[in-house]
Amino acid sequence: MRKGYCRLCWVGARADAAATGTKAESFLPGPGHQQLFFSRMTALWDRRPKPSAVEHGRRGRPRRPDPPAAPPPAAVWRQPALFEIRRDFAGRRSVGERAQRGNPWLDWARHSAHRLGEVRGWPRTMRLNVDQALVLVLADHADGDTVRYSDVFPALRARGLSVKRTTEVLDRIGVFADDRTPSFDLWLASKLDGLAAGIAHDVEDWARHVATVWNYLNRIRPVLLEWSNRYDHLREVTRADVLAHLDTVHGSQRQATIIALRSLFQRARKNGTIFKEPDQPHPRRPARGRRHPAPGARAHQRFRRRRPPPRRPADPRPRGSPRRPARVDPPPPAR
Repeated sequence: MRKGYCRLCWVGARADAAATGTKAESFLPGPGHQQLFFSRMTALWDRRPKPSAVEHGRRGRPRRPDPPAAPPPAAVWRQPALFEIRRDFAGRRSVGERAQRGNPWLDWARHSAHRLGEVRGWPRTMRLNVDQALVLVLADHADGDTVRYSDVFPALRARGLSVKRTTEVLDRIGVFADDRTPSFDLWLASKLDGLAAGIAHDVEDWARHVATVWNYLNRIRPVLLEWSNRYDHLREVTRADVLAHLDTVHGSQRQATIIALRSLFQRARKNGTIFKEPDQPHPRRPARGRRHPAPGARAHQRFRRRRPPPRRPADPRPRGSPRRPARVDPPPPAR
């Protein structure tokens, strides 16, 4: 009850007051009888027909329009900084609409992100996510500034924004610098730990591919550690040291070690850090069940002089003479 009137009385009074534009209290009936209100009864304003849609074609808040086309900012000379200052994006608050206007780098980044999202098929949530990250990073960006991965990663990660898509757009407009250390370099540095400086330099120049490190460096790392205790460079390693290590391995491990050492010494000789490959020549163990020719058999077969084919005798008759008639035997005598 409200002021002595039930809910249905107030609903009827409000409906009448909405048509005339006056207050609802003037349409309240005099108290003369009781009115019942049942649970889950629909109010009068809910039973009225409602418009199907608003002007923008959907209920709720209208969609944000697409960013306008923007050209790349014009190159303007700027006094270079005396020293580099790291930018703190983590402590930056949200930027208002006024601060976003008049920034050519932000306009170009938004336009580039919109075009990239259409090509890649980004959903609407992803586009809004990237747009929010670009506003955060490029709000006060000026010509000549560089956005580094180590600066934007903690700020975007803390707000749940996409780091990969944002850095892709920043790299597209040419203001992104990836200062991350590759995991392969960190893993290679752990493998080179304990080697002599000269040997580690040659091995680092040789092992520039992941497959090379996994297949070959793990195989020869024990012998490289052993040589580092006695030598400072690979040019001090002799053929006797190579043979002594090959006697400790057998089978496929021996063959893989030979291939790895040969590749390493060939690379070092190409770079000029060694003068001779100590692994050449290396002894090879013949596989079981295979027949090998004698040492000089192949050379004898290779340099053996072949006999020329027999020549046909020349025809003594002059050119153009008729052929000799075929010989015809006389018939046998009759008996």
